[in-house]
Amino acid sequence: MNSKINLNILVALLILIIMTPAVSAEMIEVNSNWEASVFGNVGGDNKITAENFAIQELDKDRIKMMSANNRGKIESSSEGIAYYFKKLKQDDNFEMSVQAEVQSFDLNNQVSFGIMVRDKVLYNKNNKKDIGYALAVGPLNVTKETPTTAFYRTAKGQKKLGELVKGTIPAPELNYKVKMKKFGDTYWLKFGEEEPVIVDNFSGFEGEDLFAGLYTSRNTTVIYSDLKLEKIKEVEELNINSDNFKKDYLLEEDLNLKGLDVTAEFADGSSKELSSKDYIVTGFNSSKAGKNTIKIQYGGAVKKIDLNISELTATALKIKYYPAKTNYYLGDQFESEGLLVIAEYNNGYREKEINSEQYKIAVDGTELTDTGFIFESPGEKNVSIIYKEKPEVKSSFTINVSDAELKNLKIKEKPEKTLYFPGEELDLDGISVYANYDDGNSIRLMREDYEVEGFDSSAIGEQKVMLKYKDQKTALNLRLKEKEVSGLKLIEYPQTTIDLGEEFKTEGIKIAKVYDNGDQEILAADEYTIDDSNIDNQKEGTYTVQVIPESDQLEAITFDITVRKAKEYSWNAINFGQSASDDDTFINVKEDSVEVASINGGGKVATDHDGIAYYYTVLDADDNFKLSADIKVIEYAKEPHDGQEAFGIMARDAIGKDGDDGVFASNIVGVGGYSGGSKDPNGTQLFYRTGVESPDGKGSNGDKGMMIEQVKPTPDNTYPVKEYRLTLEKTNSGYVGRLNGEKEEILFEPELLEVQNDKIYLGFFGARVGHIEVSNIDLRVSNAATDAPKVVPPAEPVDPDFDFLSLEKTAVKDYPLIFEANVDGTAEVKQGREIIENELDINAGKEIEIATQLKNNTANDFTIIFLPDDTQNLTDYNQIIKNFSVKMKTYRDGADIYAAPEGSPAAEGSEDSPLDIDTAVAYSRPGQKIVVLDGQYLREEKLEIKKYNDGTQKNYRYLVAAEGANPVFDFNKKSEGIILSADYWHIKGIDVTQSAANEKGMVIGGNYNIVEESRFYDNGNTGLQISRTDITESDKDQWPSHNLILNSTAFDNADPSNNNADGFAAKLTSGEGNVFKGCISHNNIDDGWDLYTKVGTGAIGKVVIEDSIAYNNGTLTDGTVGNGDKNGFKLGGEGVHVPHLIKDCIAFGNGAVGFASNSNPGVRAVNNVSFNNQGGNIVFTTYNGIEEDYVIEEFISFATKEIDADSYPEVEASNHNFFYNGENSKNISGVKITKDNFESLEIKLPIERNKDGSIKLGDYLEFTSPMFK
Repeated sequence: MNSKINLNILVALLILIIMTPAVSAEMIEVNSNWEASVFGNVGGDNKITAENFAIQELDKDRIKMMSANNRGKIESSSEGIAYYFKKLKQDDNFEMSVQAEVQSFDLNNQVSFGIMVRDKVLYNKNNKKDIGYALAVGPLNVTKETPTTAFYRTAKGQKKLGELVKGTIPAPELNYKVKMKKFGDTYWLKFGEEEPVIVDNFSGFEGEDLFAGLYTSRNTTVIYSDLKLEKIKEVEELNINSDNFKKDYLLEEDLNLKGLDVTAEFADGSSKELSSKDYIVTGFNSSKAGKNTIKIQYGGAVKKIDLNISELTATALKIKYYPAKTNYYLGDQFESEGLLVIAEYNNGYREKEINSEQYKIAVDGTELTDTGFIFESPGEKNVSIIYKEKPEVKSSFTINVSDAELKNLKIKEKPEKTLYFPGEELDLDGISVYANYDDGNSIRLMREDYEVEGFDSSAIGEQKVMLKYKDQKTALNLRLKEKEVSGLKLIEYPQTTIDLGEEFKTEGIKIAKVYDNGDQEILAADEYTIDDSNIDNQKEGTYTVQVIPESDQLEAITFDITVRKAKEYSWNAINFGQSASDDDTFINVKEDSVEVASINGGGKVATDHDGIAYYYTVLDADDNFKLSADIKVIEYAKEPHDGQEAFGIMARDAIGKDGDDGVFASNIVGVGGYSGGSKDPNGTQLFYRTGVESPDGKGSNGDKGMMIEQVKPTPDNTYPVKEYRLTLEKTNSGYVGRLNGEKEEILFEPELLEVQNDKIYLGFFGARVGHIEVSNIDLRVSNAATDAPKVVPPAEPVDPDFDFLSLEKTAVKDYPLIFEANVDGTAEVKQGREIIENELDINAGKEIEIATQLKNNTANDFTIIFLPDDTQNLTDYNQIIKNFSVKMKTYRDGADIYAAPEGSPAAEGSEDSPLDIDTAVAYSRPGQKIVVLDGQYLREEKLEIKKYNDGTQKNYRYLVAAEGANPVFDFNKKSEGIILSADYWHIKGIDVTQSAANEKGMVIGGNYNIVEESRFYDNGNTGLQISRTDITESDKDQWPSHNLILNSTAFDNADPSNNNADGFAAKLTSGEGNVFKGCISHNNIDDGWDLYTKVGTGAIGKVVIEDSIAYNNGTLTDGTVGNGDKNGFKLGGEGVHVPHLIKDCIAFGNGAVGFASNSNPGVRAVNNVSFNNQGGNIVFTTYNGIEEDYVIEEFISFATKEIDADSYPEVEASNHNFFYNGENSKNISGVKITKDNFESLEIKLPIERNKDGSIKLGDYLEFTSPMFK
């Protein structure tokens, strides 16, 4: 019998071996008492391989887990995971924790890792169904606006829980502590810094077994360490002592566990005093008044405690802002606009703004009703604000009523409409009425202030409409008449251009009878006759067609058509512009279609110029056209997009030469795939560029888009899979971009392309990963002179508004209140209740600055009442009232302020009681030093040093590291980094890291700032950049100037596309006098330095770089190779002349050029060394037709490996310049240099610094010139 059983077991094992997929030894390497498996929805048994998964126990109790190549997933109906686990029972209680270090993590909503419990495990088996149910703590839905931190899936489906808001989305090198507690049927889940998630009364598992372990899914690799799984002994009872525990709470008050004593009594007779970190509390809810029962849970044992939640009680009212109007005349009605009331609850427990529904107003004891309150007697009046729920809680203030008499009313501006037709309603838009008093004041009345009498929309003739205010009236003269037919109008035109011999057709024509009130009636075809007898279609010319009405009361109208010789439009294929090339931007004409390709990042549609593959024809600029085609997207845009990709139909007023990769700019209008910026939505748009006067981009206003459909075009949603037909049409009114004949946008600028040429270049294009196939092309061209006339859209009225620009927090008593309106008008400015400016003239777009004195260490309240000028075309002419509070506060007069990661706004600012960094920055004073203490300043938002928060030339503001400290400003991939918009700051000794994707580590937009001995690394874009921080500022004199970056370092900065992030930059909008001295930039994904200039914005200010080093840029320190330019020093852009000076600098090991003019024809390079840069040690060239103005002195170029030869003007060859020709380095006399001319060609990386911050180079690249005649 035993042998029979053994035989059965053997057969079963053989079947199991046959059915179980082979598992690579490299995939699972587990030697402990833990188990491992890859199972679930993983794409098939043949995908369970070492290439796709790994579960490997490493040294030091670490576990490597990997799910790769899109294998596995967390989805709503199943999981596909790598799983490292232990088998438990469902009635077991336990605590589990682990440290997770992310090595890779794709941004995909099915990627996840963490701790998971399940009721079933398959052993290395693919199966989408019958895999049991799961509960896990780990990140999920990471591309959503708010990722989640936990989930469970039961027979009822999947539910996602928690929010990932405090920490950052997983990325390489980030670490997370992951924890799970199971007490009975309650689970406590915590991921990183996020708030814990509690799942109570969970009943989603089946069976008796429970598996607890670690998992990965989809595309992520994680190193787990410090893994702990502790089973909790059986708990007999929880003993609770709540005598000193707070049981009475107010609404929305947080639970306070202080004073709660909890002891676990175990079944084995032992006990343990528990802290609040040991047990789980569920059920607390202070959002509703009444009894609230909480549960204390540990190890499956539960105890309940009843709490009482009480309603809030108002104990005081405070007037934050008084009404804008506090001075009245007899007969005026009380106005509360601008009033803001704060209620204090429970003697200071909470303060909250209350609305007008929560209080009532009384004037001299008389409560206001719905009809308002009219002042009938002069003098000072008392206004009381009374809390409705508790009338004894109140506050009050006084107002003044003048006894001046109203003399008359005056209409200063008539309304826009004074002619009416029967049945029309009165429209007083644009009217301005003033009340004149005998004290000399003239008050503009709002529309609701006065009554209107006497308008009758049925009474034909002249009418006097009376405007009444108080006891005065004034007349407004209006006219009412019957509508009359004014004639016929051609509403829609037929085809108005025909070829010789082609018959004229009236298809599409629409005729309307038009009335003088604007009404139109479309005529039926039998109500008019088309007389086209004048047309001779055998002869070129312009011919008049008559529309003759059947009614004798209407006059005929005419329109013209053009007969002309049929034109054959030839199509051409070229590529031109920056980044374009024959390999990456090309046209392939097929039998039934045209392939337009921009691949491998070739080409671009930049702000001011283009690089494109272009399949085009040429039209006369005085013609109109309609070009349509079906578009198949083969490939479009990187992921994420970089903002320079585009494809579709484009019309231009100039084109470059085929194969010329120099900057070329023109005015353009197009329709197709377009974003316009890395942060802008990518979809089908009508896009355009205006203002370009010449091919160098002079005058460019930049490119803009008008979204037609905000869906990124892909192979799956374009032709032929789905309808995707683009149309670009030029009419006398402008340009129309249309998708599928329905969705469209219109640009009312028909002369847009009539600048550089009398021709229009029209065709299909691709740029920067814009790869398409075009078919079913339809082009129609017409004579603009006989097309439908231009339609001028009505001017859009402006929404009037104004903004406060000045600081909300300051330590300065002499305070400038600054604001700006977008329309003309007048303003009254109040500080508290005092009027400090009255009838102040305001000009649109001009900053207004008012000198004020602030009260010490308190809030200072301002109110502005802005009255727009009624002569403008506005959406609203009523007054605008805004309140503004400025908190003036000082810390430690005459002493330094200290800031720390754990600092508080409530602190004193001393070393023992440090402030938080934001408070310190806001309230420091000129000459005062903020001493930044050691530690990690983990942030969720930018650190902003705002405009106007300035030091002075004699008294800088300081932000400096404490002696021996290493303060790290870590932006946690959440936001921008440091934004310095102020002037005269000195920042020293800080680290700036982990700005969000596409956000820079630090941007300097102010002037005369110093950044010293600081480091910028691992940021989501450039480490430190000098450019404007106000994107609306176009005045170059306001661009950041005279900033010094001293002895600072930038490295490992990378954007998501791996092609934009530089170490240092002063580009695009930087002003004069900026200097980098003693700086090092290495291993950044793009360039070490970038001084890029765009033709559209014009030349930036001269930058000086001295005593600095750029090395190994284009490759990160972890070996990641970038897709960008990879230069050491990139010293310009787009052929714009800027005389940057670079001296005493070194470039080595960069992925492209060491010293690159990048087409800037005016660089000055003095006493520099360039060594082993892959794309050449120096490339100083510019575009054809631009005069070179380089200065190169004492330049040493040397190589010990194969690199590209140097490129430079021949005139710069001299005895003191040694250039590399691809084989050796020599001067103009032929004298060569060798390794022997250098003291050393080796250096330990990364390069270190001396104590004074200077670079520690030793004798690296120290050069001794050879003897020569």
